[in-house]
Amino acid sequence: MILYLHPDNPEVRKLKQISDRLKDGAIYIFPTDTVYAIIADANSKTAVEKIYSIKKLPKDKPLSLLCRDISMASHFIEYLPNSAYRFMKRVTPGPFTFVLKANKNLPKPSIAHHKDKQIGIRIPDHIYLQELLKIHDSPLTSTSAFSDDEFIIDIDDLESIYGNLVDGIIDGGIVKIELSTMIQIHDDSLELIRAGKGYELIQNDIQHLE
Repeated sequence: MILYLHPDNPEVRKLKQISDRLKDGAIYIFPTDTVYAIIADANSKTAVEKIYSIKKLPKDKPLSLLCRDISMASHFIEYLPNSAYRFMKRVTPGPFTFVLKANKNLPKPSIAHHKDKQIGIRIPDHIYLQELLKIHDSPLTSTSAFSDDEFIIDIDDLESIYGNLVDGIIDGGIVKIELSTMIQIHDDSLELIRAGKGYELIQNDIQHLE
C-alpha cells in the first residue's frame, strides 16, 4: 500500500499512526537522504525478524540504527570521544553511517546476532524520517530496499516487489542510487569504510580527528 505525506509539512496524524503501528511490529518502506529503506522499531523482535526474512539476510548481517539526533544516538554508544562528537555534530543530519561499538542500552533485537557488538548509526537528513523520529521517540532499525542485488528507486517497483510484505510504502518519488558514506569511529581517528554520498564533505577529516 502506497502512502502519501506532504513533502514540506508531513501530517502529524499520519506519522502518529505509523509510529503506533511500528510499535506493534509493523514494517514500512521510507525514502531517506540516500535510497529507500525498510524500517522497523528497533525494539520489536517480531519486526526485526520480518526484515531479515523479507531481505533473506543472514542473521549476522547488521542493520543500521536510525536516530533523531546525536543525543539519541549517544544513548546506545559505549564511548563517543569529544572529537568524534564534534565531527558528528558538524555533518549531521546527513548521508553518513557511523560505525561504533554499542553499549548495553542497544535494543537486543538489533544486535542479538552481532558477535562484535558494532552498530551502524544513521541520522538521516530527510523530513519524513526526521518528523517520524520526533514522534516515535525511539530508534528505528533499517536496511536498504533492493532486490536481485539492485536498489529499487521507483515507487511502483517497490509496490510490486514489497507491497504484500510490508505495512506501507511512503512515496518519496524516484530517488538516486546514492549510498551513505560509512565511517568507522575509533578513539582518535576516522576510518573510511565506504565512500558514498557526502564523502567530499568529510574527506579532509578521514586521516585524523582534530
